[in-house]
Amino acid sequence: MGVSAAMIIKDSSRCIERCLDSILTAVDEIVIVDTGSTDGTVEIVEAYCQQYKHIQLYHFQWINDFSAARNFSLSKVTQEWTFVVDSDDVLPEQDQSKIREYTNQMDAQGKKCVFDIVYDNTVDGKIVETIPVGYVRLFPSSLRFQDKIHEQIVYHPLERIQSDIHLLHDGYDFNQIDLRVKKKRNIDLLIQSLQEDQENARLWMHLGREMIGLDNDKAIRYLNIAESKAKSPEMLDWIRKSKLEMS
Repeated sequence: MGVSAAMIIKDSSRCIERCLDSILTAVDEIVIVDTGSTDGTVEIVEAYCQQYKHIQLYHFQWINDFSAARNFSLSKVTQEWTFVVDSDDVLPEQDQSKIREYTNQMDAQGKKCVFDIVYDNTVDGKIVETIPVGYVRLFPSSLRFQDKIHEQIVYHPLERIQSDIHLLHDGYDFNQIDLRVKKKRNIDLLIQSLQEDQENARLWMHLGREMIGLDNDKAIRYLNIAESKAKSPEMLDWIRKSKLEMS
């Protein structure tokens, strides 16, 4: 059973080649969904498609819903397992063989599960934050995402396993990204999502985290709401660490 990489992209010309080069041999198929690029990203990907037959490019009209775009990408994969990657991620060379190692182990046992990856945020190429839990990125292709922003895969009742696969991510590098624009987009989508699901502790937590540095009073208020609604020890720990960031 093989592994597909699934990614959604928009205006990723600065980093898409770097990302693709890092996963070319790590998976059996790469499904790329463009959501409206205008910066030459599509032309770069089309060149890769011509050179590598296991890369497929699709288009999806952006509707302010990350889960909708992600689920469209999942509808296009043809392998039993999916590894989700973003254009501003890089899979380190030493981890490129691990994706198949993990899925092959499960296939040999006839089991299905989901895997957390280790997320390394970088600035100027240096790791500034490591998040070992909270990013399910390798899972059976039949699963789907929920929530418009900070989307997560719905995997119950499958077992969740921590892997030692790392992804380097520079999407919060202030030298590369206009963080205020990114935060505004995220906050708007989080508020929309919370209007539909006010009991979602994870969304309240992410709203609080997005407000850190913009309005710390609101950040604390939203994190407190998240804490009052959170049920898992993992979530509570993440909320409390977020509060410590402001102290």
